[in-house]
Amino acid sequence: MIMVQALLIAGVDAADLRTYPLEEQCVYTVRLGVNQPTTCVFPGPLKALVGANISAKPDEHPGILLSHEPGAEFFSLRAMKEDATGAMNVVFRGKVYALAFTTVAEPDQAVVFLDAPLVGRPRPLPEAGVLQELLDRSKQLGRLQQQYPGMKPAAERLQPNTVIRYRDFAAVIEEVTRFDAEDALAFRVRLENPGDAAVVYDPQSLAIRVGREIFPAALAEASGSIPPRSSAWIHLLVAGAPGRGRANLSVRENFNLIVAHP
Repeated sequence: MIMVQALLIAGVDAADLRTYPLEEQCVYTVRLGVNQPTTCVFPGPLKALVGANISAKPDEHPGILLSHEPGAEFFSLRAMKEDATGAMNVVFRGKVYALAFTTVAEPDQAVVFLDAPLVGRPRPLPEAGVLQELLDRSKQLGRLQQQYPGMKPAAERLQPNTVIRYRDFAAVIEEVTRFDAEDALAFRVRLENPGDAAVVYDPQSLAIRVGREIFPAALAEASGSIPPRSSAWIHLLVAGAPGRGRANLSVRENFNLIVAHP
């Protein structure tokens, strides 16, 4: 997680940072470029790297140039020609993971391999402090983007402005931010009350629905009331899929907000 955050701080766009679970049965395809390096990061120090058409010595004229310090948890690669391909076995914690490399015009800037599986094994939610930090970061990113429109966000963000209409009010999903390493989505929602009386809702029962699946809020900042002829805002976070591990929801999903109200 620390390495992912460091990569984002270093300027790696969230759209160019890929994350994968560690699975011995998989062969991971990593996209390389000629004009920029691609960094692969594992959860701990690497035991050995065994590659084909890959070398750390430029004078050997390999198809792919490798940069790696013994004992480091990451390595970097760069294609030396437009059509370079290669393969590598990574020995990590007594297991072997297979990587295949191809050269493309738009390469991956960073590929992060995670201990947590994408599906299957349940995992606990991040700790309360981590959840609060993610929610605070999502709000800060929005403010910084408004102040500095040319700044690249450090996480994937989308402003869908999806409108969900209820009997007495409307909910507008203004912004969705994804934190990939934590498999969490932060939502900023505007609640609009056109009536003459306040609308009361239950802030403890907020949830996000995607298709038939419901994802309860892991953390929510909500007052529980919408003033008459006014608006109120909700900030909520969903993390993973309850009892099933990672959910891997994209910011481009068709989200629906569930608000329990009388």
